[in-house]
Amino acid sequence: MLKLCIYKQWIHGYNIKIVRDSAFKLEKLMEKSREKGLKLTPQRMVIFHILSENDRHMTADEVYQKAKAEYPMLSPATVYRNMEQLVEAGLLTHLDLGGPSTRYDTNLDDHHHFVCEKCGKVMDVYLRDIRYELDPEKSDLSDVRIDSPQLYLHGVCAECG
Repeated sequence: MLKLCIYKQWIHGYNIKIVRDSAFKLEKLMEKSREKGLKLTPQRMVIFHILSENDRHMTADEVYQKAKAEYPMLSPATVYRNMEQLVEAGLLTHLDLGGPSTRYDTNLDDHHHFVCEKCGKVMDVYLRDIRYELDPEKSDLSDVRIDSPQLYLHGVCAECG
């Protein structure tokens, strides 16, 4: 199925780099899934294919909408449950942008996000040597534990100009 998927992408004019990146992402998801003891069920493989072929930070509903075209028997609950199991296993992370739906991130590297204010597009941002230092005079966070410092940069993407 992977060869067919790559072949379909190639004949539709996609850049070969995208195909390689997609295949690498898919292999990485499958490998991490095996390491965590998760079965590679047909439903999970469909989700993996969709996530690996998209650079977007998708919602469970977006994944379901793409999957149901090829697998009409797949339910939204199955997709959502699998996505949450992948989060619990550390293969995906939640990306909470404050909207009605949680987005999922397959990129487990240390990174932040840019959010376009016009179209809602979310892009990964890599910052060098960023140091978080709280100002104790202005921030009363003495009794909290920060698990994940996330930075969201907001603006307008090049396509929205």
